[in-house]
Amino acid sequence: MVRGFYRLASLTSVTLLSSGVLLHRSQYLDPSDFGVVRIGRAVFTTAAISIDYLTHLRHVPGGPEKYEDIKSQVHMRSAQRLLDLCCANRGTFIKVGQHLGALEYLLPPEYTRTLSVLHSQAPVTPLIDVLQVVREELGEKSSHLFLHFDETPLGAASLAQVHRAVLRDGRTVAVKVQHPKVQSQSKKDIFLMEVLLRVVKVVFPQFEFMWLVDEAKKNLPLELNFLNEGHNAERMAAMVRAFPFLRIPKIHWDLSTEKVLVMEYVEGGQVNNKDYMEKNKIDVNQVSQALGKLYSEMIFVHGFVHCDPHPGNVLVRKNLETNSPEIILLDHGLYQTLTESFRLDYCHLWQALIDVNMEGVRKYSQRLGAGELYPLFACVLTARSWNSVNRGIKQSSVTKEEALEIRNNAATYLPQISQLLSQVPRQMLLLLKTNDLLRGIETTLQTSASSSSFLSMSRCCVRAIARYRKEHAVSVWSYAHISISESFYLGQLYLYELFLRVRSSRVGRWLHPILDWVSMHQHC
Repeated sequence: MVRGFYRLASLTSVTLLSSGVLLHRSQYLDPSDFGVVRIGRAVFTTAAISIDYLTHLRHVPGGPEKYEDIKSQVHMRSAQRLLDLCCANRGTFIKVGQHLGALEYLLPPEYTRTLSVLHSQAPVTPLIDVLQVVREELGEKSSHLFLHFDETPLGAASLAQVHRAVLRDGRTVAVKVQHPKVQSQSKKDIFLMEVLLRVVKVVFPQFEFMWLVDEAKKNLPLELNFLNEGHNAERMAAMVRAFPFLRIPKIHWDLSTEKVLVMEYVEGGQVNNKDYMEKNKIDVNQVSQALGKLYSEMIFVHGFVHCDPHPGNVLVRKNLETNSPEIILLDHGLYQTLTESFRLDYCHLWQALIDVNMEGVRKYSQRLGAGELYPLFACVLTARSWNSVNRGIKQSSVTKEEALEIRNNAATYLPQISQLLSQVPRQMLLLLKTNDLLRGIETTLQTSASSSSFLSMSRCCVRAIARYRKEHAVSVWSYAHISISESFYLGQLYLYELFLRVRSSRVGRWLHPILDWVSMHQHC
């Protein structure tokens, strides 16, 4: 233990020295924004967390129960230190902390519960600084552009905050303004994280989180360019225009730049606000099903996926004309474009999981990079136990006992999960994050993956695979055969959905024994 302590202390000293030299000799140096205090916070927090684990989890007396109790305490202290660091250094640190808070399949609950508050407690930039960014970007004072500009933001996130404003022509808009200096600090923050994570990996060889830094390097520049976000919003609106329940705010391009984005103002309650939904008589199950349908379409059919569906970015309201829920999708800065081969393999994998085709699960998991860890991959992807995957994930919802088993296994198999995440394609990482955020919404709404959710996924998989095959059909007969097969499978799914509706009706409850027998013979 003593050797481990001195090893960590030595590595920390070397890290501080080498970081200082590298920063001094490169473009990373900016004393006013990236001084010793900012570096010191990160280094001190990393060292404190590492030393806590090294000193308290070695040779714990009292048996397994005592060990688990002490480990939980260390997790809690470390998570709080990490939260404090994110809030103090802001910007990129909050962004990465939000990502960590969504990794329920990987991190202990002490971490995910503690870090999840970062989605709603991001620091706010003072109005005077916000208006200065607006003036620098748009070339005019805000008073020349807007009749009114709300002092209090509608919401603040890691990279920007949004204010309600009124244009000179009377239209109400939402103005998204990037936090000052966040762009210049982002590269430095990522560099610092990379150095510290490499040090931690030397002390804890099983620690595999470099993929998190790699993702931040790739995605942050895209998220910091608000013009990219505007184009993503328009592309998504065009792709899913057939969905009447979806609303994406329109962009005001004449007032938008890389750091300021002006868009249509649309009101609604956050998707995790059950009180708002009850007050407005919005059916939470319809909301959950609509989200599932929307994301199935994005992932399986189009391969263009909104990867940040945390509650602040998904609003709901009641459409008074149709009397049904309407989903407002915000923050289009982070999208993942799936390659065709990845998307099709992912379609086949989910079809195999839904149909309990275990050979297909093995085959397509391995094609997606899971290797011999394919059972673990299936569990991470579905957030179900291996026994449930083998029985069929659409047969039953997650029980409390299964949820506890998944939590315990996440801690037990942490090294294997880290290895898995380091070897799957980078595209998979954002999809896993998206899955976690959507499951978090389901948990809050107390809805679970139902048969209707799996039916939506199955429809999209069938359509996506059929479309690919038709595009590569070698003859008219082949094209017709694929179209007929597609219609047949979609028809089966429709009949099965009709069967489920009948079974849940009053008549269905009278005929329950017969319908259960029929259900056993369904092969959808």
